[in-house]
Amino acid sequence: MRCKHCNVDLAETYTLCPLCGEKAADEAPKLDGIKVAPYSNAAPKKEMGVPKAKKNFSIEKLKAVFNL
Repeated sequence: MRCKHCNVDLAETYTLCPLCGEKAADEAPKLDGIKVAPYSNAAPKKEMGVPKAKKNFSIEKLKAVFNL
């Protein structure tokens, strides 16, 4: 399958182009073996309890950068 509008190869499971929404043409792809990657339903890192990195920011450091 190919999208004539975007000129990209698509997996055989697509009927519409995920980029532009146009109907996929039933043409041979230029690259063989294109498959759809499985989607992971894993929770984002923030929800998994991984702490977010803290920003080390202070007015004194900002003054030092600009020599105020």
